[in-house]
Amino acid sequence: MEKLIARFTGLNIWVKVIICFCLFGALVNVFLVARDISAGGILLRLHAGFLVLYLAQVVFVLLHERAVWILTALQGVLALLTNADFIFVPLLRVASGWMYALLGQPSVEMMAVYKYVFISLAFTMQMLSAYALFSLLPKPVKKQPAAEPAEAVLEE
Repeated sequence: MEKLIARFTGLNIWVKVIICFCLFGALVNVFLVARDISAGGILLRLHAGFLVLYLAQVVFVLLHERAVWILTALQGVLALLTNADFIFVPLLRVASGWMYALLGQPSVEMMAVYKYVFISLAFTMQMLSAYALFSLLPKPVKKQPAAEPAEAVLEE
C-alpha cells in the first residue's frame, strides 16, 4: 500500500486529476452495473465495459505504463459512439448547472446547441487527457545490454 501511495504522490498534478476522475467514473459504473444486473442485456455489458476501462486506466497509471493513453483514447471513441461516458462528464455537468443558473430555462434551439457543445467538449477533454497521460508519464527505461563477463575479456 505504501508503494501505491508513493507512486501516486510522485505523479504530475494533472495525472492525479485524471486518476481521481477515473475513480469517480468507476464508482458510478459500479452502481450502474449493480442496477443492471437484474435486467441484464446490453446496458449491463456497456457499464461493465466502462467499469473495466476506468479501473484499467487507474491501474496502468499507477504502474507508470505510458501506453495507458491508448485505453483513454479507446474510451473516448467508445463513449462518443455509445453513451457519452467520458472521464470529465461530472465536471461538465457542474458547469452546465452553472449555465442554467445564469441563463435560466434554455430554448429548444439552445438545448440542441448545448448538446453538441457538451459532447464536443467532453470528447476534446478526453483526447487531451490521453495526450497528458502520454506526455506526463515517465518514458520507459531502455535496458542496457549486459556487459561481457570478465573471463571473456581476459581470454582475448
